[in-house]
Amino acid sequence: SAGFTTTAYAAEEAKKVERIQVTGSRIKRTDIEGPSPVQSIGRAEIENMGYDNLQQLLERMPVAGSGTFSTRGNNQDSTANGSAAVSLRGLGADATLVLINGRRVSISAFAEGITNSFVDINSIPVSAIERIDILKDGASAIYGSDAVAGVVNVIFKKDIDGVEINLGYGGTDGPSYEETTASLVWGTTSEKSSASVIIDYFKNTSLSSDEMGSLGTANQAPYGGEDFRSSRGFPGYFYVDGVKTIDPACPAENATSSGSCLFDYGPYGYVAPASERVGAISQFEYRFDNGITGFLEMAVQHNSSVAAGAPTPLDEDAGLTVPASHPNNPFGEDIQIGRYRTVDAGARQWDIESDTLRFVAGLKGEINDWSWETAVQKGRSKSLQTGDRTQGWVRTDFLQQEIDAGNYNPFGGTYNDPAVIDRITTSLVRRGESHMTSFDANITGEAFSFGGEAVMMAAGIEYREEDVNDIPDDQFQRGLIFGTESVSASADREQYAAYV
Repeated sequence: SAGFTTTAYAAEEAKKVERIQVTGSRIKRTDIEGPSPVQSIGRAEIENMGYDNLQQLLERMPVAGSGTFSTRGNNQDSTANGSAAVSLRGLGADATLVLINGRRVSISAFAEGITNSFVDINSIPVSAIERIDILKDGASAIYGSDAVAGVVNVIFKKDIDGVEINLGYGGTDGPSYEETTASLVWGTTSEKSSASVIIDYFKNTSLSSDEMGSLGTANQAPYGGEDFRSSRGFPGYFYVDGVKTIDPACPAENATSSGSCLFDYGPYGYVAPASERVGAISQFEYRFDNGITGFLEMAVQHNSSVAAGAPTPLDEDAGLTVPASHPNNPFGEDIQIGRYRTVDAGARQWDIESDTLRFVAGLKGEINDWSWETAVQKGRSKSLQTGDRTQGWVRTDFLQQEIDAGNYNPFGGTYNDPAVIDRITTSLVRRGESHMTSFDANITGEAFSFGGEAVMMAAGIEYREEDVNDIPDDQFQRGLIFGTESVSASADREQYAAYV
């Protein structure tokens, strides 16, 4: 592997100590210690770790590692392929609240595991991060029910004065894999204002499972593990006069005593799917003559990736039959296809495009040593998944038509004519979009003294409206696509909150 970095900095001036918002508390303080257990990861530590994305970084944290995941290559349900999520304490991504600069962000347009909403942390570039606060305890009393497991608060860089350019490249021999990174950080500050722009780019090539030796097979029995091969085989098994009958062409090493022909789906996945991400973040602050400071935050992110799975697995629920008149039917009577896999149609693949937008505008200031802040926010997450007819997506009604016509041969592990394959495959489109609009206003300061100690107080109001729409292809809804589940969803909600 190889890497290099080029950086240019301007001198930083000493800054006065100020009260900051600590994750897990609404009260500003001069130190990072709060009433709840917070782990803070600073910029220097992030750079020393050397990770290129937030998912890699968080999965190394003991409190998050077991639950932080990247949805790489999962074609088995409606998971948001190409995204990544964090699950503190293993309680689920929908129980972990992700904040940016202390504020909520729009959720992924596609759910994880069909039903669980989450924030796609692939939309947060590492080069923009100044600090990550991980609240390692439930915080539903402060943030709401989606913070039962804890909170991850990502704080972006601010008050930048100068230019920072980073370029990176890494690669491996053996299994071929490459990563390319680039970032530009620019900022300027003056007595009354500050502005910054951060641009981040990441690209990696794919690393397929079949390049990983013993890790590229579902049969781990020879290596001291278990055999996870699928009973949906190629060739498969049938029901002849209601009796389960294995295809005679099934290799002996794949045949089971229960009459199934096992299939090794392991080589068809990705350890790391090819992906490309580019994003830009802009922040601006201006202090007016009356002491009030106005601020703006704008962010845009575009991600593209792929997800892959083994060829379409079919089972009894597909209702496929082979007539006695089929020229390749060795049984001479009508039979039902039990479990079978259309390997000749190729592996399934999704192409995924995701776009995230975020805009925040607000005012903040102080009144008699009380700090106040108010802001409005708009956010949007939009995703598109597509699969074309060359990417292994088989329609069961098209397949049945070609079997009935005697054109498709499901026996003997036959690779059928490409013209026939073209007639049994289809194209798929899945669209999703989520929106969030929010308003918040808060004030914090010293209410009174008691026993020589200051008693602090915070009060505020919040309003948030959200909606999400997940629209899978109609062919899913009609039950024509097997091996992949996708559920249509549409929901919206409004939330009001006040606290003291």
